[in-house]
Amino acid sequence: MILTVVGAVLLVAGMVAVVSAGRARDGVPAAGWSPDPASHAPRQRRWDSRAWTGDTREGAQAAERGHRFRGRFWGWSWVASLLAAFVVLGVGAAVYTSSDQIHVMGVASLVGMALVCWAFYRFVNRQLTLDDVIGPVELLAVVVASSGAVLLVAANVNSWIIDGAGIQTATALVGLVEEGTKLIVPLALFVLGRYHDPRAGIAVGLASGFGFAITETTQYAYQTAAASGPNFCGTGTVETTPTMVVQEQIFRIFTVSPLHWLWTGIAVAIAWRLWHLHGRRGTPGAVGGIVLVMVVHSLNDSSVTAFCDDASAQTLASLLRWVLLVVMYLTFRAWARKSTPPQLIGRVSRGWTPKHLPRHTGGPTHVDAGSTRKSGDRTPGSTD
Repeated sequence: MILTVVGAVLLVAGMVAVVSAGRARDGVPAAGWSPDPASHAPRQRRWDSRAWTGDTREGAQAAERGHRFRGRFWGWSWVASLLAAFVVLGVGAAVYTSSDQIHVMGVASLVGMALVCWAFYRFVNRQLTLDDVIGPVELLAVVVASSGAVLLVAANVNSWIIDGAGIQTATALVGLVEEGTKLIVPLALFVLGRYHDPRAGIAVGLASGFGFAITETTQYAYQTAAASGPNFCGTGTVETTPTMVVQEQIFRIFTVSPLHWLWTGIAVAIAWRLWHLHGRRGTPGAVGGIVLVMVVHSLNDSSVTAFCDDASAQTLASLLRWVLLVVMYLTFRAWARKSTPPQLIGRVSRGWTPKHLPRHTGGPTHVDAGSTRKSGDRTPGSTD
């Protein structure tokens, strides 16, 4: 009950803060023609101040397409955060193992997870210049609001399903529950007329995934240490030694939790871009992207209980989760890089150079506050 109340307070406080902190932002850079990053031919493509459109024309030169793992791929801001996460988790694990004080591991998990999240955000920021479209205070507010949604919605709904229908049903529905929870804040902000810029949408989606990952990971530190009874498959008892808790937390922080923000990042990258370019006509594709990540999420979690009677299948499923992490990153990158702005073309690594951009459609449009208009036009007072 206490966590539910805390969740409601965090959700409301975070939403109020992000709406209050939001301010009108012009598209960056301004609309204009640039060498087409999706073509090897010497042609130009129009950037409408928020996204690459389907308008192209002949140009004098081809775009510089960057090099693998060079340019802005590396950066001290995200590397330092990642190294700091290793230090925090290493010290926390050592102290917890020697003292058996679970609060130490809880704090280390919270701080370490937050640092990993920040490292990934700064990495993406180097490729998309997210700082141009959303500020750090707004991001923090989204993280807080999403954390509240976890405690208020996902935690309670998952518990009700487990208690009523069992763990197998809960894992089958977890994608709907958890991805739906993570999208509460981004979709609410979109409906309120905030952050319609595709890059701002990506930032908000990632921040919402961060809030979920940080909250869930911190909760698991305590739940794993206090667990008792049989494991998910009922084939043995849960091991709760400090060493096992540390191993579970490290594994979760670097392999499981990143999927949370990658899934949400994929959903918003698809939805915000389609809504921006195609208005309401982009809704089927946007909904399809959201449903896709829900299904993948449920399939991933269902694999935990699906192969209880087959040890070889369990091992294979564990290996495939590592593959899934890589595939989800590549999928996120494939959609997010469509928003790499003109000034970074040739400066980012080739993997972040836009590909598969739209063909000419006779004048792309996008939706804003319930209306459809030509891209590049703005509604006075709108906040992005």
